[in-house]
Order: sequence, then C-alpha cells, then structure tokens
Amino acid sequence: MDTEKQLTGYPSIDKPWLKYYSEEAINTELPSGSAYDYLYEMNKSRHKAALEYYGNTITFKQLFKNIAAVERAFLAQGVCDGDIVTVLIPNMPEAVYIFYALSKIGAVSNMVDPRTSTEGIRDYVGETKSKIIVIIDVAISKVVNIRKQLPYVERIISVSPSESFPLALKILYRIGNRFQIIDDVMQWNVFLKAGETYEIDPITIRGVANKPVMIVHTGGTTGSPKGVVLSNLNINAIAFQSMRFPTDLQACHTWLDIMPPFIAYGIGTGLHFPLIVGMTVILIPKFDADKFDELLIKHKPNHISGVPSHWYTIINSKAMQKQTMSYLISAAVGGDTMDERLEENSNDFLKSHQCDYKITKGYGMTETNGSVCRTLNDNNPIGSVGVPFTHTVIAIFSQETGEELPYNEVGEICMYGPSVMLGYYNNVEETSRIKRFHNGHEWIHSGDLGYMTEDGNVYVLNRVKRIIIRYDGFKIFPSQIEKVLLSNDKIVSACVVGVNDLNHSQGKLPLAFVVKKDSADEHITEMELVNLCQKKVPEYAQPIDYVFKDNLPLTPIGKVDYRALEIEAETAYRL
Repeated sequence: MDTEKQLTGYPSIDKPWLKYYSEEAINTELPSGSAYDYLYEMNKSRHKAALEYYGNTITFKQLFKNIAAVERAFLAQGVCDGDIVTVLIPNMPEAVYIFYALSKIGAVSNMVDPRTSTEGIRDYVGETKSKIIVIIDVAISKVVNIRKQLPYVERIISVSPSESFPLALKILYRIGNRFQIIDDVMQWNVFLKAGETYEIDPITIRGVANKPVMIVHTGGTTGSPKGVVLSNLNINAIAFQSMRFPTDLQACHTWLDIMPPFIAYGIGTGLHFPLIVGMTVILIPKFDADKFDELLIKHKPNHISGVPSHWYTIINSKAMQKQTMSYLISAAVGGDTMDERLEENSNDFLKSHQCDYKITKGYGMTETNGSVCRTLNDNNPIGSVGVPFTHTVIAIFSQETGEELPYNEVGEICMYGPSVMLGYYNNVEETSRIKRFHNGHEWIHSGDLGYMTEDGNVYVLNRVKRIIIRYDGFKIFPSQIEKVLLSNDKIVSACVVGVNDLNHSQGKLPLAFVVKKDSADEHITEMELVNLCQKKVPEYAQPIDYVFKDNLPLTPIGKVDYRALEIEAETAYRL
C-alpha cells in the first residue's frame, strides 16, 4: 500500500491502518469452508500436541479422531444440518470436540454458561427449541428440574470434567465426586458408544462459510441478553486476520486458554485462533483470577488472553516478583477498557521481568465475535485499543447527524467486516437497531464512544448507555471521572454510575464506587478524592457521593458489572 498518498481525513476512506500490513495479508482471500474445514486444512499434517488438559496431551491426530467420534455420535442421535444443540460445558476437551463436530455436520452450538440459573437455562433452551442438551455433570440437576417444561428436548447428555483426565487423576476424581446416575440422562461414554457403528453418508451437507455455526449470548450488562448468531466465516475471519497481524505466532508456541467457550472472545480468540496456527492450547476449565500467578509459573505460556483485571493480580503477586517472564510474547486483554495506570504498571512489570513485549490490548464485541482491532508492540500508545484488522473497517459516526467524523473527533464507533454476526436469534427488531446500512455498507453500531487518530489507532472512551445525562442536559462521562479517581494511588478500582437527581423531576448525577488499598484510611481517602475531583473534574460532573466497597462486582468473565452497581445505587437513591 502507498503510505504516502494524501489522506482525505476520513478513516473509512483512507484506511490508515493498512500501512502496518503486507500486501499479501491485505489481499489474501478469506477461508470459504466451515470452522472444522479450516482447522483440518491448517493442521491435518501436524503431529504435535493440540490440547493440554491437566497434564494429558491430545495431539492433532487424536483431536481429529475424537471430533469424528463425536460427529458420529451426534448423527446417531439424529442431529442434522441446521439443528441447534445447547452446550453447557466449560474449557474441556469435550467442548472442543463438540463445537467442531457440530460445525462439521452443519449444526449449531448454542453455547451457554453452566453457571446460569435453572430459569435462565430453560429460557435459552426454549428459545432455540434444542432437541439435545449436553451439560457438565455438576450442573445436571438444573436441566433435570425443568425437564417437564421442555417437551421438545429428546436427549440430555452428561459430561464429567474427568473424561479426559490422565487415568490416575480420573480415578481419584471419581472416587471423590460421585454423581447420581439419572435414568433419562445419557452418560458421555454411552453417547460415544452409540455412534461407533454409525456410517457417515459421504454426501452429508457440511458447514459452509455463511451458515450459522454458533450462538453465544450477550452478558446483559448493556440491556437484555440476546443470542448472537455467528457464522463459520465469522469465527474463521478472527483467526485468519489475527494470523496476519504483525506478531510472532508459531505452531511451536503455547496458548493458555482461561476464557470460557461460551463467550465469543473465548472460543474465537482463546481457542479457534491458536488452534488454527497450530499452537498447543492449555485448557483451564475453572479459572480463578487469584491463582493466575500459579498458572503462569506452572505453564510459562507464550500467549494468553484475558481481561484487564487479571493483571492487577499478577503485578501484586508475591510469587511473581522474582519470576522471569521472557517466555511471554503476547498478553492480550479485552472485554473491558484497561485503566491507563494499570496498563502502565503492567508494562513496567513485564519489562522488569525480562519480557520484551507490552500488554496487547484489543477491542470488539460479542456481535463481532470478539476482536476487530489490536495493538502492535511498536505502536502501542497508552489508552489505545489498537488498529483494525486487515479485512475490517472501523469509523466514527456522529450520533446527531449520522455522518462520518474525521480523525480525532469523538463519536460512536462503528465497524463492518467478515466477523460481524448474522444477527440476533429470532430478534429482527434488535438486529436492525445495531446493524444499519449506510455509506455503502452494513455497519455494526457499537454503542461505544471513541475516536481514531491519523495512524489508525482507536481509542474507546465510554459506552453510550453509560453516559449520565443531568436534568439540564449536560452529559457526564463516567470513564473520565474514573480515570481521575484512579490517579490516586490509594484506590485500586473505581466505577461511576448515575443515580436519580432528588432535586429535579428528571436527570441523573454521578455516584462513585471505589475500592481502596487495605492500608488507606477511608476518611482521608474520601477527602483526598473530593479534593482531587474538585481540581480535575468539571463542577457539573462532581460525584455526589463516594461509596467504599471491599471489591466491585464482576461479570463471569471478570468485567466490572456496572449494571449491578446501578441497581445498588437505584435502591439507595430512589425518588
């Protein structure tokens, strides 16, 4: 690409980020087959480890053999092209086999968090009318309790976390964890046995690029949860574009997978992408952020993906202080905005521990199957979430006029590209709200405010839905107040939400929830924060109160759950 051409001033036309990529990366065509097809074509000749699970190594040859066995088992149960199977399993080899087997058949994995309430599971299964449910055994009672409410469910299959344990560990696990065998629930080994003699029709329809392969569910922190329908192309495009990002990616590397498969970020970035490269993916079924340091010390991975809050654990870990981290090539964070102070401290920590790389930040949505942009190590300014991928376009649009904005102007972040979802499951109205056709393309409207620089770097400021609007129409951006609060080194984390203005019939005012260090004195810290905000926050945006908490509530993947804090605030400041 000619990097010297005259810029028009508009990102969607100039595409300044393409200067970071080779011509080959820009012009190579996207894969046209299913998620399974792409995995097989990239790794059919590899003889190395694909998965590692509690010390058990599963080679690529074994992986494809196990996927084929699960494929036959599903076909024996009557699963056909286009069917939706609800899967409630954490990071286990069986989750990997199931996803790719269903992709191979042309069926759809409805990925659900097994920690979901009984009522939530009933709603997710009911929405898709799944005939088959596959669920981890520790959660089986949830499905059994609602079995009579789900007449369309023909088969429930139970999977134990120990299915792929090494033999000795498997025996110990089953001695210490005995679950009741339920008559109308099929055990995993019986499920596989039933498929052993099934003969696959060679002309069976297979998954293709534009067909659905997966449904994942939004977290509900920005509204009601919705089922996001992703195609084979969507998931393949993440791996395809990530591979062409200027990063050291080799098949001999290892990837520590701590993100669950029931979120787009987890299955797209944490599983499919490293497997496509040919890396060994280390599966962690139950991630404990407080023990993140133990995982790094034990596995010494070359690559990891997580959320920003995980790095607070690392830089404050006593066990990590004398560790060398030269093995680490990319430490990717996404799913939430990384506080600038935490980013700086994390980068300093990595450098002081012999790591040659900085924190890799990214940005995306469930509706784009995770990342649409990422930072480079030599173009990684503090606060930026990186540059768009090769086949993805990001631009900033005015919410008032609908027109594209030039560089450095704040507006709504919008994007189009091959990873954009097909739509929300059975929800045309919500799909039309977020996917809109204009400027010659169908854009995803993120609901996030931000801007792009002339170098193609994207900055995210705030979610539109988090903006606090006062009675007089003034807009308050929580992230700007949070940034000021976190500049006080006695504060660990902060979240600002809007509460009802008790002096006016409409409008809200900011309330700050803060977590202080154990050594900080609450009274002194509160006064310091009041003074700090008076100096650095506009008068109209001053928090009306500061609520000190031991910790902030988190979503299942580690993001600050500001909706929970809004509910708490609404209770305390109700009109």
